[in-house]
Amino acid sequence: MKAVFIFISGLILLGGVSIGQDTLKLDQAIVIAMQGNYDITLAVKDSKLAELNNTAGTAGMLPTLNVTGARSMSINNTYQKYYDGTEKQSPNAKNNSISGGAALAWTIFDGFDMFIQKNRLNELENMSDIQLQMVVENTVADVIQAYYAIITQQKMVAVYQEAMTITSERKRIAKAGVTFGSNSELSFLQASVDYNADSSAYIQQAKMLQNNRVELNRLLCRDLFMPFEVTRDIPVEPGLLFEKLWMKVKEQNPEIRMARTNLSIAMLDRKASNSNLYPRLNFTSGYNLSKSESEVGITSMNRFRGFNVGVNAAYTIFDGFTQNQSRSKARVRVESAKIEAEQAELNTKAHLQRIFNDYQTNLQLSAFEKDNIDLAMRNLSIAREKYRIGSSSDIELRETQKKLVDAENRYLTAQYRSKASETELMRMSGGLGGAR
Repeated sequence: MKAVFIFISGLILLGGVSIGQDTLKLDQAIVIAMQGNYDITLAVKDSKLAELNNTAGTAGMLPTLNVTGARSMSINNTYQKYYDGTEKQSPNAKNNSISGGAALAWTIFDGFDMFIQKNRLNELENMSDIQLQMVVENTVADVIQAYYAIITQQKMVAVYQEAMTITSERKRIAKAGVTFGSNSELSFLQASVDYNADSSAYIQQAKMLQNNRVELNRLLCRDLFMPFEVTRDIPVEPGLLFEKLWMKVKEQNPEIRMARTNLSIAMLDRKASNSNLYPRLNFTSGYNLSKSESEVGITSMNRFRGFNVGVNAAYTIFDGFTQNQSRSKARVRVESAKIEAEQAELNTKAHLQRIFNDYQTNLQLSAFEKDNIDLAMRNLSIAREKYRIGSSSDIELRETQKKLVDAENRYLTAQYRSKASETELMRMSGGLGGAR
């Protein structure tokens, strides 16, 4: 668990800039999530419970010491008649008794099971740390993707806002043409329809931006409608290599580590099933004290005290073949765990390859669409000038405008997907500590 806390602390150190600024930077958002996210808080507590449970006493390696004590008093009306004819009557006869003792029990040898159980507790604590790491890295990845989704949506809102500006200008030119008789009313009506369509697209995009803001605030566990600004850039690392990523994934990926831990636990369970083949040796010791006083009877006081010590051994010769069944089941579980570990590694590598392919494809699309935007902007500039002087139709201008909007949408989508793929690659390889 200490290693995971160091990992979280490293992420928190990323937020060295004041969080109170108007612009919320990505590292600041990660810090807020680390400090307040509910999933992380619960995972930290689960990891702490596993750490507290990992003790020598829980594994059965330490002795147990019990102390007992009792005090009783009675008042009786006693009548006694002896064989010689003597009679004795004792009204309100009092009886007092005190007893106490301490008992020590210690399993000296149990077929090495106590050592196996201690190792098992170590593995369970390690598993809880891996689960905490998974929650932390998943949360960081969600914050990164939500943050850059807002940047992407803001840029898309600006695209549709610009489209509205262009259509509004076209609408103004068309209306002037109707006024002076150079254009038919159809051009003005078509421009109005296109302006309304652009306004509708703008409203839809603004709603998506608002939802993305709500999602990021949810991940940060704060007021869902808290206002904030984000940065403008989406930095993408273009030089990731699959083989280097895979080497890190094999060492650090939580899913693979979890499967390996499950295999280790299964192997320990198999060893534990063999512990019944050995005899068990227990050591016991104690001290007892007893004292009783009576106003009637043969003795008026009876007292004893003393130590006791002993060793007992036990060995099961035959138990109806249940031990053989337990060992057989343990072997099957080990075989299943081996298959699951191999499957986890294969599935993770396949997932890594798919994400890496998406990463490379979207990098190529980003570069291609960026050049396409430059061409579309030049084309639109020419089309707007031709439309202004009356040498271009509404349909030609609208089609040119639509090509630019589509190119910008494709570029922003490819850029965001490149960053999302990069984030997932970093998450899988344990590289989110340096998220930017």
